[in-house]
Amino acid sequence: MRRHATTLSRARTLGAPSPATCRTALRGSVAVVATTPIAASRRGSSRYSRGGGGSSTTGRGRLQVVAYRSELSDMLLQARAADCRAHRYAELTAAAGSMTREELATALGPLVGPRGVAFLADGVIYRRDRTRDVGQLVDALTRQHRAYEHLVYRPVVSAVNEEQGVVFSAVCFVVRNREPLFGAREATGRISQGFLIDKQSYDKRSGALVSSLVTRQLTLEERDALLPDPTAWQPTAVEEAELTAVPDVVAGPADHAYMRQIIGKWAGVWSSRSSRSSLDVLPQVLAPDVCAYDGYGLCNKPNGVLWQGPNEARAVIAATHDRYDNCNQLVSYAVSFEHKLGFHHWRANATDRGTERLEPIEGVGLIAFNKHLQIQRIYEFDMKPYPLRSPEEVAAAAAGGGGGGGYLV
Repeated sequence: MRRHATTLSRARTLGAPSPATCRTALRGSVAVVATTPIAASRRGSSRYSRGGGGSSTTGRGRLQVVAYRSELSDMLLQARAADCRAHRYAELTAAAGSMTREELATALGPLVGPRGVAFLADGVIYRRDRTRDVGQLVDALTRQHRAYEHLVYRPVVSAVNEEQGVVFSAVCFVVRNREPLFGAREATGRISQGFLIDKQSYDKRSGALVSSLVTRQLTLEERDALLPDPTAWQPTAVEEAELTAVPDVVAGPADHAYMRQIIGKWAGVWSSRSSRSSLDVLPQVLAPDVCAYDGYGLCNKPNGVLWQGPNEARAVIAATHDRYDNCNQLVSYAVSFEHKLGFHHWRANATDRGTERLEPIEGVGLIAFNKHLQIQRIYEFDMKPYPLRSPEEVAAAAAGGGGGGGYLV
């Protein structure tokens, strides 16, 4: 569904706290049953895509949830602890506009390592890596809040990969423009509602945030300024209730291990070096009603749907194998303890068989499972070249009139 704006009443609804997100787990690898109400390299010139057609690339009552976490997982993810990491960082991102610089710096200090945080470019919205110490991070968050009032900025679902010290978070945001951007002479006052995935890496000993890779949907001002044709933008509408809806299945350690296996198999079928028979696992991996969605919305597919059903998935994968010599690598993954959801970060070294041109691509996605632990929905951010102007280009063109692309850089 194409998103243009949302109402403030909708924003307030999304701003309600999510008990499922804030559930506290016990320290150590111990199981506890709790009954809780559930709230309703990429920079190459690539035509290869994990989605799209041809070769070019969603009132529940009370539910028992079993949570298994280790001390590291608890440290990185626990929402109520004073020394939390991922959720605390998200809280500060949301609240920075109402804090003084001194308050924000004091709060961020324990989260940031001595070398600062590396904010990794996705090659789509963020074109270059940026390393920021506490002071520079305060400056960046201050710019964001000056440009946009953050009505909602909340991680709806998070998951930890303890071995790698990685936390994935799916964040719903609602922001209102309040400063001229991209050469505009006045703020638009429009409200943008969107969705992002933040993959954060932490030092496993100190718990300090080391890096962040954000893939997100555009705001309305970015859409109008960066897209040659603003109507060619059809991001999927990701609702919070859609992510927190848990299939009526009790979660246990075997379920989490199985979901990790399914994510691995899904990554494996994209490698052309695997045999054609590898596609025979698709009935096990994919639900009959599986659907893949375009996170960025830049493929301009109706309602953001890249493909639907196992047959279309098979056709897209087979066409990719025919056109590309592709080696697909699962860089990182994590599975949620509260929801039948997982995250993946993959990278593909794809060589066009006709031109012998290397077309690397990578992506980050959120995977929703059904009660049979088959993949039912995939929200994918494919990091590849799109017909999108860079914020620097737009800012340079707008020099002398209004603001630049301060929200992005």
